[in-house]
Amino acid sequence: MLAGDGKPKHILEVNGLRKTFGGLTAVENLDLRLEYGELRCIIGPNGCGKTTLFNLITGNLKPTAGRVIFEGREITAWPVPEISRLGIYRKFQVPSVFEGLTVYENMRIPYFARMKPSILGRSSVSRNEHQEIMELLERVNLAGQAGELAGNLAHGQKQWLEIGMVLASRPRLMLLDEPTAGMTIAETKITADLVQEISESSNISVMVIEHDLGFVKEVARKITVMYKGSIFREGTYEEIQADKDIHDIYLGRHR
Repeated sequence: MLAGDGKPKHILEVNGLRKTFGGLTAVENLDLRLEYGELRCIIGPNGCGKTTLFNLITGNLKPTAGRVIFEGREITAWPVPEISRLGIYRKFQVPSVFEGLTVYENMRIPYFARMKPSILGRSSVSRNEHQEIMELLERVNLAGQAGELAGNLAHGQKQWLEIGMVLASRPRLMLLDEPTAGMTIAETKITADLVQEISESSNISVMVIEHDLGFVKEVARKITVMYKGSIFREGTYEEIQADKDIHDIYLGRHR
């Protein structure tokens, strides 16, 4: 669907998505719309298909049926690199930073990867490039650790570094898979502030899979609840919190 200016109304559309693994159906007839600049949280009990949905959007899995449309273009089952080049970037639940490199060097890799590939191997950066990389590190609270090995960072700091690496790639759509997993309460609050700041100041569309409802309450304007591979409910935090059926599926009472 196009807006009045000819631009697609939604940055992401998922239509009738289905994924089966043998006799197991992980995602079933799933429809989802994400607006430009929207910050959406996806919740649901373990095994409900949340991560499979991300895998289908990013091309890590090919759907059994259905379509994925990004900015009006169908990208269903495109190769991962081609989808990334469109501006869809993902942060996985377990941080995947380069532990043997410094924090600064980790940030350099995606920063230059979005330019000409031949730039990756060069040994120097310009003053402006250095300033941009440091500003990214400042944004994710790691400017003071720029020279440290990434492997020496605390768990929460590794999560922030990976978010920073996604930002360095200049995404149009960020997919964050449990970005607060393993964090302290204080780290979770900082992460919530960071995700909100990214959404509000950069006009980047963000989808977050999260189990920490305190985090969800802080950041989400709209929440999608998945259950048994499908969309079960959508609404505000207050609407989701008041829904008895949602409490029941988390307690295993729904059949």
